Amino acid sequence: MRYGWDHPETVRYYELFSEHHIRYRHANEALVARAELAPGQRILDIGAGTGRTAELALRALEGDGAVVCVEPSAAMRAEGRTRLPHLHWRAEPPERDFFDRVLCGAAVWQFAPLEATFARVFDLLKDGGAFCFNIPSLYLGEPDEPGGGEDPMLQDLLARLAKGRTPNASATPPPPDAHAIEGMLREMGFRPGRWRMRMELTQTALRDWLRIPVITDALLQDFSAAQRSAQIDEAFAGCDPASWRWEAWTGWTAWK
Repeated sequence: MRYGWDHPETVRYYELFSEHHIRYRHANEALVARAELAPGQRILDIGAGTGRTAELALRALEGDGAVVCVEPSAAMRAEGRTRLPHLHWRAEPPERDFFDRVLCGAAVWQFAPLEATFARVFDLLKDGGAFCFNIPSLYLGEPDEPGGGEDPMLQDLLARLAKGRTPNASATPPPPDAHAIEGMLREMGFRPGRWRMRMELTQTALRDWLRIPVITDALLQDFSAAQRSAQIDEAFAGCDPASWRWEAWTGWTAWK
């Protein structure tokens, strides 16, 4: 079966990953820092997931301001409401409203075509506001650098998991590269500033990220979430658990 993001098992494994690993937390910390948030602002968080980006934005507002979370997945949105019930949660962005900042943590490529998304965001921003989002640099065609251990590019786990299997994925074009994204933003009237950060991605974090069922829908679609987790653990047993690689993220703060 395919799980997608709108499934309770996807939410459960996503939350387990987020609780035990720094990947999304560090990416969100960099995003919020680059957004230049301040008390009194109104923030729109699109692709809000379970509210991990919104939590950090709230801290930056210091109790003075508002955060509206937009999450299309009903299952993710329900978990977000449970975790952060005092925030405003929506399935779609408002038709007409104005915000000081629009944030999108680790999700903007889910809102293709990007030209239409950028135009919608532009219309929702106040003059002088900013759209701040990030993308793993690998998704932009920029290879990550090796780390350490016996498997410094973390290729072994995926290779073991994929052995003898044919992925069954629909053809989805990757996001445009960084220069193309900046061109789109400028055409919309934004003034984009690009930034980068990187962190260590461990073999254990990769294993637990792959346990999120939606990540393996194309490879292990015949298995339940529990069965997928067992297969991932079996493949992991043959890998060097001390291995890690660098993971770079590219982000933009695009001013209106």
